[in-house]
Amino acid sequence: MKPYKQFVDEKIALISKADPIIDMGGGTPFQKWMKEYEVLFKGSNYKTMDYDAKTNPDIVGDIHDLPLEDASVGAIICAHVLEHVKNPHRAVDEMYRVLKPGGMLFIYVPSTHPYHARPGWYPDFWRFYRETLEELCRDFSSVEIRQKDGYFMALSTFIPFRRKILVPLQFLTDLLDKLFESRKSPTTDGYFAFAVK
Repeated sequence: MKPYKQFVDEKIALISKADPIIDMGGGTPFQKWMKEYEVLFKGSNYKTMDYDAKTNPDIVGDIHDLPLEDASVGAIICAHVLEHVKNPHRAVDEMYRVLKPGGMLFIYVPSTHPYHARPGWYPDFWRFYRETLEELCRDFSSVEIRQKDGYFMALSTFIPFRRKILVPLQFLTDLLDKLFESRKSPTTDGYFAFAVK
């Protein structure tokens, strides 16, 4: 198991018990990485929010000005979103505003990662580091941060034909990250943060 995977599994399991849960930028529920966690959310008050109604979210709205009441949300998942918004500070402040006391925020952001805008749909503005997440989550009572992988995995994301050799490439980069202990370096593909209001 990847070192970060246990962290993600534990935090998503905690979030699945909250009420309500908002998946920011989620569009159609349980796409991509969230699919493996769908069973945890059975019976949960889980909703997705996106600025684009074409993605079929439960709530259409702007993360900079959330259409939600103060202290009305139990948990928020905000993965693969903040790099695409104009003002990440404002977005996190808004999520803080709508969370109940003790509410949870789970974030994933890219760090050393290729440009990945979708022209006509969303831009790609930012890359993040541990210090960035500490600053963005400055008002929360607690924040835990984990990096996704090490230096070699981060570098591998820039290989143009990466998807065609994904399994052997991941094996090789994982081996190199372990061998050279590069997970101790701040050069990583991305960061996870779990913050409690």
